[in-house]
Amino acid sequence: MQRWSRAIPILWLMILAGCGSGNNTPNNVGLFGNWNITMYPNGSGNPAYVFALAMSQEGNDYSGSSIAYTGSVAAPSNMCIDANTLSATATTSGSNFTMTVTDASSNTVISVQGSLSSQSTNLSGTYNNPASSTCPESEGTMNMAPQ
Repeated sequence: MQRWSRAIPILWLMILAGCGSGNNTPNNVGLFGNWNITMYPNGSGNPAYVFALAMSQEGNDYSGSSIAYTGSVAAPSNMCIDANTLSATATTSGSNFTMTVTDASSNTVISVQGSLSSQSTNLSGTYNNPASSTCPESEGTMNMAPQ
C-alpha cells in the first residue's frame, strides 16, 4: 500500500504536465504547411489573386498544390487564374524564399520573393507576373497566412 501512496502523486504530476500543453498554433515551419495567399497589385487595395497552397518540404526545396481557400479576403470576380489547379515550387536561402506559382490552364507564372519571419506565422513579400494569354502583367505585395 505504501508503494501506491508514492506512485499516486507522481501520476498526478504526469497528468497535470500534459494538461494545457495543447497548441492550436499552425505548425508551419519555413514554407511548409497550408497557406492562404493574397496578392495585391501596386497601388490597389483590391486583390489580384486569392488562393491557397499546401506546401511540402524536402531539404531547402518545396513543392505545393492547390487546396481550398479559407481566408477572409474575398476572391476577385475577375481573377484570371484557376485557383484550383495551381502548382508551386520554392527554395529558401537563409531567411528569404523564392517561389514560383504556375497555372497551366492560363499559362500564367507568378514569381514571388519573400522573407521567412521568426516573429510571426504570416509571411510577406512581393510578386510579379509577366503578361500571359489570360492575365495582364502585374506586380505588387503578397501575404501568406497559415490555415
